[in-house]
Amino acid sequence: MLRGIVRYCRFHNPWILYREPPFYRRPPYHEQPQSPLSLTGLRQRGFDGIITFAANEEQIKAFIPPGFPSVILPIEEKTPGYCSIVEKANTVGKVAAEHFLDRGFTRFAFCGYDHMFWSRIRQEGFVRRVAQAGYRVDVYESRGVPDPLTWETEQVSMADWLQGLPKSVGLMACNDDRAQQVVEAVKAAKIRVPEEIAILGVDDDDMICELTHPPLSSVALNFEEAGYEAAAQLDRQIARGRPSRKEIHLRPTHVHTRQSTDVLAVEDPVVARALRFIRGHAGDMLSVDDVVEAASTSRRLLERHFKDVVGASVYQEIQRARVERACRMLAETNWPLGEIAARCGFSNTVHFGVAFKRHMHQTPQQHRRRASQPNP
Repeated sequence: MLRGIVRYCRFHNPWILYREPPFYRRPPYHEQPQSPLSLTGLRQRGFDGIITFAANEEQIKAFIPPGFPSVILPIEEKTPGYCSIVEKANTVGKVAAEHFLDRGFTRFAFCGYDHMFWSRIRQEGFVRRVAQAGYRVDVYESRGVPDPLTWETEQVSMADWLQGLPKSVGLMACNDDRAQQVVEAVKAAKIRVPEEIAILGVDDDDMICELTHPPLSSVALNFEEAGYEAAAQLDRQIARGRPSRKEIHLRPTHVHTRQSTDVLAVEDPVVARALRFIRGHAGDMLSVDDVVEAASTSRRLLERHFKDVVGASVYQEIQRARVERACRMLAETNWPLGEIAARCGFSNTVHFGVAFKRHMHQTPQQHRRRASQPNP
């Protein structure tokens, strides 16, 4: 998000930016201070506006003067009446659920923070999409503020919960930090990742995801563009001399698949072999006959098994895997469509565009703009 703020400043009137490192803030965000925060007296100190985290409305009123230009990233509760950065309801959880459903999972779990509203929103989206598919979600009930557990204590209770989950299970954590804790608790419980529990985080923080073992899959969000829009909204408030109530929407762009969910929860060995081959060769000019040969069966038998287990034909699954690969490339690279089409096994951009729109209900160009442009 900071990268987006800096990008806005680079192309507009330059700002003098002050960033307060989070670890200098005392006491913790969830405790109401007895003395003023270090950011009180904003106008007296020469500040023109602020983009900040805030636990709740009470904390906002403690250090932001009425009418002061501000953009809030709320933590514990929504902050109506302020310009805020929030997620569109159900979108992140829906993407996470579909990531597991596409891999054949029928057992699901969620681990978040009960006292943080954004975590509850992600949980609701996940539970709703899983329920639409005819399944249920086991939810970890944590003890939060005002009676927080130390991680040493919570790790024990979380490990007990994880051991009691049915296997194999697809587990969504509310963010990458929580997912990293789940991985540590899984190790303490001697459970294999991803074979017994596949773990998916949110935010796609490269540092956390790559340092975690195994590397952590994560739902990527449009943080940079939200930061850009936050800076633009703050600039407008400063210029007009009045606050705004606009919501800036965080939204998922794609799932960055790493080892923690690189598994297929499919008991049918024929279908599992075929799916593994399709995922491993999604960038090739793959045909149904290639998949039949890799699965060591007949085309008729494979198609019947696919219909029963996956609910789609082999060709449809090939196209779906190609489009999923293309979504990542559209969001993460500036490659032209022709190159992406070739790298995803399409013979030309026309075939690529038709298949993409059939699966995503938008064109590749629209998907790229949505992943890279600020909120409208």
